[in-house]
Amino acid sequence: MEMLKKADDILEKAERWIVVLTGVVVCAIIFLNALMRYIIKADFYGNEEITLLFAFWLYFTGSSIAAKKNTHINADMISMFSKSAKVIDTFHLVRDIIGLVMAAIAFVWSCQYVWWSADMGAKSPVFKFPMVLSQIPIMISFFFWTLYMARDVIRSIRKMRYPSAAEEEG
Repeated sequence: MEMLKKADDILEKAERWIVVLTGVVVCAIIFLNALMRYIIKADFYGNEEITLLFAFWLYFTGSSIAAKKNTHINADMISMFSKSAKVIDTFHLVRDIIGLVMAAIAFVWSCQYVWWSADMGAKSPVFKFPMVLSQIPIMISFFFWTLYMARDVIRSIRKMRYPSAAEEEG
């Protein structure tokens, strides 16, 4: 268990670095493009390719972090309609199972998409970057979404079976 915790800590640090670095790069490219276009009166050809590459890593790494911390957008209104802990917990379990199935399907689809793109050898028009470089974060993100959704299903089951232990767990 200690080894999993260390691996998780390393992953979290790597994710934070990816988000910070890619966020800075995306902002810098957008600023540079505006500077060149409106002050220098020159075009920065291919800036969209570079922005897209870094933005995909930024967005999908952020998505993975949100899934891990359970801070992604959520429309959980069941507590407005029921005060029963059993009903709410059952709803959460169903929601988590549906989320797990959807994440697993998206992961399989993204793997097929990345392999297909790699086989096709698609390259960006200006800089000839392999397009797969901006598609790999999709696959990685859905892999982690699947893991985190499985974790949430386990937590929901545990909460339904052992309500007092789940409260202590937080």
